[in-house]
Amino acid sequence: MKGRNKYMKKRKTKKTEEETSNVYVFYNTLTHVMLFVDAFTYNEAMHKFDSCAFEFRKDWKVFLELDRQPA
Repeated sequence: MKGRNKYMKKRKTKKTEEETSNVYVFYNTLTHVMLFVDAFTYNEAMHKFDSCAFEFRKDWKVFLELDRQPA
């Protein structure tokens, strides 16, 4: 995953620091479909997911991809 950060969205804050977006993975437990959402916050990711208007929300699980995975 080297070089991944250069493709991620970035947002500048007032302190001139850059926030990087996160990848949220929505996984349907019945159909085994994965939906990858790029968002800065959990609420933003949920809003994007809800805009897809999937019928049964209870069939979906949410996962967050981390930059550094535990060893």
